[in-house]
Amino acid sequence: MSDADTAFDAFQPYYDIMVDWDRRLAREGPFFQRSLAAVSAQRVLDCACGTGHHVRQMARWGLDAVGSDLSPAMIEAARRLAREEGAAVRFEVADFRRLPETFTQPFDAVVCTGNSLPLAASPDGLREAVASMRDVLRPDGLLILGCLNFERIPEGRTLVQDPRVRQVDDREILFLKILRKIRRRCDLSIVVLEKVGSQWTKVEAHDTLWAVRREELEAMLAEAGFGRLQRYGGYELKPFDPATSPDLILVARKAKE
Repeated sequence: MSDADTAFDAFQPYYDIMVDWDRRLAREGPFFQRSLAAVSAQRVLDCACGTGHHVRQMARWGLDAVGSDLSPAMIEAARRLAREEGAAVRFEVADFRRLPETFTQPFDAVVCTGNSLPLAASPDGLREAVASMRDVLRPDGLLILGCLNFERIPEGRTLVQDPRVRQVDDREILFLKILRKIRRRCDLSIVVLEKVGSQWTKVEAHDTLWAVRREELEAMLAEAGFGRLQRYGGYELKPFDPATSPDLILVARKAKE
C-alpha cells in the first residue's frame, strides 16, 4: 500500500460500474444490521469504504456512519455521491494502519471488508491495521473483518475470476480480476477493457496482497486484545470451511477496560 495515492486511483471511475451495488447491499445488509444491533452500535467506521455505499446504507439505518479510504479518488467520489443523495456522512482520506491520526472520538464498531485488509501486504502491516482499528474502538466495541479465503486459491496458479461485462450508453466495458498466489503473497491485477465505437482502451491496476490464513488472522486479533470471536464463510452466516468457503468473515469484540 502506498502512503500517497493507491494503485487503484486510476480504477475509481469504473468501480461503481463493476459492482452490482443494489444486489450486494441487499445480500450483505442483514448481516451488518444484525451484528451492529448486537452491540447497540450508533457510531460506525468503514475504514476501507471505497465510494461509500455501505456507509450511506448505514446512514439510512439511522447510524452515525463515517467512511475512510487510502485512495483520494475514492473519497472524492464518496463525498460526491453522498451530496447527491443528501446523506449527512463524513468521509476522510486515511490509512487504516494509522486511524488514530485522523479519528480521535471512539467508534462503537469498525468495519473493514471487501478484501481490503490483505492490502496491508505483510504480517506486520496486518498487525498495524488491527491495532489501529482497536485503538479507535470503544471498550467492548465490535470489529468486522472480511477477506478472501486464500486457502482456497491454488498455489502458483493464475486464477482469473469470471469476467464482468457492462454496457453503459455507447461504451462496452469488460472487467477482469486476476490472482496469482506465490507462497504467502498474492499478486492482484484488475484489467478494464473499454470499447467506444471501434476503439479499445485499457486500464490496469496492480497490487500485492498478503494471503492471510484464518489461524494467522485470529492470532493477530487475540494478540491485539480482541475476544468473543465468531467466524463465517460468508454473509449468509454459513460456517467457515477452508476448502469451500469463498470468503472469511471474522467478528470480534475489543476487550473491556
